[in-house]
Amino acid sequence: MRVLVVDDEPTQRLLLMRALAPLGVEVAEARNGKEALDLLREKFFHLVLTDLHMPVMDGLELIRAVKAQDPFLPVILLTADGERETRLKGLEAGADDFLNRPLDLAELRLRVKGQLERRRLQEEVEELEKTLLVLMRAVEAKDAYTAGHGERVARYALWTAEELGASPEELKDLKMGALLHDIGKIAIPDHILRGDYPLTEAEWAFIRRHPEVGDEILKPLRAHPRLRPYVRWHHEKPDGSGYPDGLTEVPLLVQALSAADIYDALTSVRAYRKPLPPEEALEALAKEAAQGRLDKEVVRAFRSALLRNRAWVLRG
Repeated sequence: MRVLVVDDEPTQRLLLMRALAPLGVEVAEARNGKEALDLLREKFFHLVLTDLHMPVMDGLELIRAVKAQDPFLPVILLTADGERETRLKGLEAGADDFLNRPLDLAELRLRVKGQLERRRLQEEVEELEKTLLVLMRAVEAKDAYTAGHGERVARYALWTAEELGASPEELKDLKMGALLHDIGKIAIPDHILRGDYPLTEAEWAFIRRHPEVGDEILKPLRAHPRLRPYVRWHHEKPDGSGYPDGLTEVPLLVQALSAADIYDALTSVRAYRKPLPPEEALEALAKEAAQGRLDKEVVRAFRSALLRNRAWVLRG
């Protein structure tokens, strides 16, 4: 793994590089924040160790720039000033950890190991998410009529969630949940998934199992508890008529995904019918709300979001 040490004092850089040698990491050095940013643009690093007081660009400016470029890149701030105000400024800038000078080298190595492990786990999660998205595209490729469905549903759901006042973290989870909501369909045989003939009740029962199958597929993810509602409950209805759990209290953001899923299905070409115009699809959502199968506020937000992004909808 690769660590970037940033300090304007050559002796301090040398001390840090020697202290990190037992960890077996590759260490690069920079004299100030500007040099550090240049290196970060050229190479991928797993951790940044930076001094606070430096010429050209100080540690706080560097941290802000680093986090703007890569929010997940951990940064440890080194300072001889242990005051609470300094730490608060560091936290506001985005520092992940602090070490006071004079440094305890054993503590330094422990903190660095901890942050590198966090970065490694983050990379594993990102790789797993990429793998899942590839699987999701494989599901969509099984049926030409559903190509791009996940991306469109994610877009509609995010627009709706923004109207509902969702937080950035909620939007992030919703996006991933929406992209993966149908991943359980990978277990459905192609001839059933295409649905180009009247399905038997047994085949419909097979299809209705896909939220549970998707839930099982996502269990290895650390983010599973946050993504589970979208994958498992996107066919639930507030009147209790949905599946697989027959819920009567369905989270609003899950319903935003449900509305997006229904709308995209209605406005897309299917083997058994032509697509509906956007206004007719919105009327169908309004009927769902009137019958208690969708929250009225969600449908209102969905309509408002589509009108706000009308140019994209018409182009799409």
